[in-house]
Amino acid sequence: MQRRDMLKALVNSLCVVGPVAFASACGGDGSGSDRIVLYSRAPERGNWSLREIHVARGRPITIDVRNFDVTTHSFVLPALNLDSGFLKPGETQEVTLTPESQGEFLFFCGVWCSDYHMYETGYLIVE
Repeated sequence: MQRRDMLKALVNSLCVVGPVAFASACGGDGSGSDRIVLYSRAPERGNWSLREIHVARGRPITIDVRNFDVTTHSFVLPALNLDSGFLKPGETQEVTLTPESQGEFLFFCGVWCSDYHMYETGYLIVE
């Protein structure tokens, strides 16, 4: 295995294992869009793995929303008319978008998942 292939395999592993610490390294899957892994958990069990997602205006982004919890969740971004639909425990849903406007856009879980459900929020920040 070439050194470049080994480095790519290491970065891909880190993107799966440590989405918070290594989120910026996960961009670019060869499709022309950036890819981010976002784990969903009830707030008392960790909340979203990324509370802020920074993206470039006009650049495609794919978000792999993974339910890393014991209850159903969803990913809703109303300003961009996105809803992942129900994500049962262990499921993943891919959401792709190309934000055309700069700003901060609220995202949240659209399924009542716990007593602290209303705190499962984050922001997509388009720069």
